[in-house]
Amino acid sequence: MLDWVEGGNRPSASLRIAGEPIARHQLEISAAAGAKRLLVLGDPGDDRVEMMLGAARVAGLQAKIIRDAPALCAEVTAADEMLIFGDSLMADATMALDLCSGRGVATLPVEQGLAAGFERIDAEYAWAGLMIVPGSLAERLRELPRDCDIASSLLRIALMTRLQARPVDPVAIAEGRWNLIRSETDAQAAEKRRLDSTIADASGQTVGTKIAGRVAQQFGGRFLEQDHGDLLVAAFGILLAGAALAATGFQLGWLAFLFMGLSWMVLRGHRVLQAVRQQARMRPRGRDMGPVLFLAFDALLVAVIAVNGGPGLARPPAWFAAFMAVALLRLGAAEIPFAPIRAWLDDRFLLCLALALSAIWAGPVTLSMLLAGVIALGWIVLTFQTGTARTKLTRP
Repeated sequence: MLDWVEGGNRPSASLRIAGEPIARHQLEISAAAGAKRLLVLGDPGDDRVEMMLGAARVAGLQAKIIRDAPALCAEVTAADEMLIFGDSLMADATMALDLCSGRGVATLPVEQGLAAGFERIDAEYAWAGLMIVPGSLAERLRELPRDCDIASSLLRIALMTRLQARPVDPVAIAEGRWNLIRSETDAQAAEKRRLDSTIADASGQTVGTKIAGRVAQQFGGRFLEQDHGDLLVAAFGILLAGAALAATGFQLGWLAFLFMGLSWMVLRGHRVLQAVRQQARMRPRGRDMGPVLFLAFDALLVAVIAVNGGPGLARPPAWFAAFMAVALLRLGAAEIPFAPIRAWLDDRFLLCLALALSAIWAGPVTLSMLLAGVIALGWIVLTFQTGTARTKLTRP
């Protein structure tokens, strides 16, 4: 059995990263590591502690509040094992689970550890804020004052029994994957690192993705502070798509395509915020609606192209041309043999901008036909070149 002890009565336990309290992140790691029971150090009347009890029960864990060391001793037996997190530790889930594979004390080199606020163990090492210790060690807490620091006391006891040291790569501190979050400033800095790293991965090299990344970097932190900020962003993207339909109804094709381009950038920003929220989480939060939203966006784009194609063009050939252009863009972004082209095929902002310009001369359908032809021809050429290159490599 694994037990988890967390300083739930301390303000740092309820600080939020990407919309979730630090304690909730630790709870998810504990459940993934195989914990069966949760012991929360705190006061029964504290709303934060009650929140943790509810979250633990949802995760399938038994949960109970303890107030001091004797209460812990009464709950733990010699047959148990205790998974203990230091107060305010925000750990990368993958790294933490690797360290939970057996008994031991997670350590950092003393210089990097102390600089990051971790507790010194000796002249060479600092405690990295996580350990798995046998339940029999809890009995020795009875020899200490009731109000002793449970985690620090168990750490000293574990070190005296020469429990195995499990090193944590100090690079994880610099990368923001293993940190102590003890203030709102620390929480905001950690959130910004996560946002920046996610944007760096998601921005790409095209115009639309770069603009979307910059906007997400500028305003993403404010939305992450809200429980449903990413849903608000998605709703705004859908609202812009609705504005595109309204502009189509008023026969303002250029404006409709501009609204569609803005809608795509907002939906891409929504994906970035979702990716930040999912970092360090063991389970997805709700269903991932991103693929559905982008598929719906492309379906709507086909309709907007066909209807705004010009007088008399909203008929089967116009719909077919629009469908073929968007379908080839989707397929090419995933399958075309030349990888650097894929990001450009996936950039709907550039496409909508070109369509907005073509709409001034009533040419969206014509542009779609030309685009579909260029993609198809380019794909054939690239496939032929790739096949020829492979033949030369395999020829004896």
